[in-house]
Amino acid sequence: NKNKPSKKSPPPPRRRPTKLHYTRGNPRESRNPKYEHHTASILAVAASADGKFVATGGADKRLIIWSATDLKPLRIFTQHRDAVTGLAFRQGTNQLYSSSKDRTIKTWSLDELGYLETLFGHQDEVLDVAALALERCVSVGARDRTARLWKVVEESQLVFRGGGTSEKRRPEKNKHATTNGDVTAPVKSYAEGSIDRVAMIDEETFVTGSDNGGISLWSMHKKKPVFTVPVAHGLDPPLKPEEASAEEVPDLKAPGEPQPRWITALATVSYADLILSGSWDGWVRVWKISEDKKRVEEVGVLEQGTLEETNRQNEMREADGGQVERSTEMASRGVVNDIEVFEKGERGKDGLCVVVAMGKEHRFGRWKTHKGRNGAVIFDVSPKMASEAATNGETHEDGNTNKEQSQA
Repeated sequence: NKNKPSKKSPPPPRRRPTKLHYTRGNPRESRNPKYEHHTASILAVAASADGKFVATGGADKRLIIWSATDLKPLRIFTQHRDAVTGLAFRQGTNQLYSSSKDRTIKTWSLDELGYLETLFGHQDEVLDVAALALERCVSVGARDRTARLWKVVEESQLVFRGGGTSEKRRPEKNKHATTNGDVTAPVKSYAEGSIDRVAMIDEETFVTGSDNGGISLWSMHKKKPVFTVPVAHGLDPPLKPEEASAEEVPDLKAPGEPQPRWITALATVSYADLILSGSWDGWVRVWKISEDKKRVEEVGVLEQGTLEETNRQNEMREADGGQVERSTEMASRGVVNDIEVFEKGERGKDGLCVVVAMGKEHRFGRWKTHKGRNGAVIFDVSPKMASEAATNGETHEDGNTNKEQSQA
């Protein structure tokens, strides 16, 4: 028996989600103030931990609170003056934070179904908000290039300023290297024009994602990023000559340069060291924070059947300056518009459930369309894989994930 090879642990059972309730708004009712639904795109959704409430925010400036049992509208808030872009519940409570393009964050108490207060400070659209257990939240203000940590009780805020290039915080040894260590020409840096996503790791640490493809690690004790992963999801190739020119015989030289893919989704396992990010390269990438909380290291990608190790995937990643995808069979096609991570069992002892919201286009606009579908991709991450990824940044041969798709 000692010489027999050990059996691989079976993957978690496949469990396809069951639709319980469905409701849909009517855009033709946009002028009806008594209409109890959304009349434009829903941009954000959040559910309370006690399972009582579902909150949705839309481009129609409405924040709607629904009963989670039957999706009946309980209250419609219209205090925001522009689209509601982000929602976050304070952990263990029914206190809700909402961010909006009107440059404000508002706080709500769903126990009383009432409005509490408004937080002012951003100089541009507030595109995302995140919160944990304390009565504070973190928001990002797009092109004002700041993240702000709001201490609600103290009525104060801490301002963290971005706007640098993706190369500034790169380790010295990687300045002229590809991801597999081969020395190449210097890697071009890209200026940060907009900070679009934010997620909290613990009460003093958070991460942001930007339009230059950078993922930045922040500490509330420093006003600048502790560490930045540049071009985390690779580069888009430059436009083809026929796409950029109206001439019958366009210049054969492709205009412009490859551009970084934005970070369109960001999530963390709260009070742990795992980060998940998304863009439109077809992959949900997994990162971990070093023990000293001064570096962010790549673990791999979520993929059907396994969490692929970084070393095995690096062979194709960002070849020719990031213009080639990792493989021809992507885990999820389209734009990753949001990611949610749920811990199964006590502190994730039964593994993780990762729900990825996919779309053919970005949630805020039709700047470009991508092949794919509008729907959800669900990954079940086994307990062993989740713990090993978090502690070692590695996976072994018996780690497994299952993936299911459901059309929205």
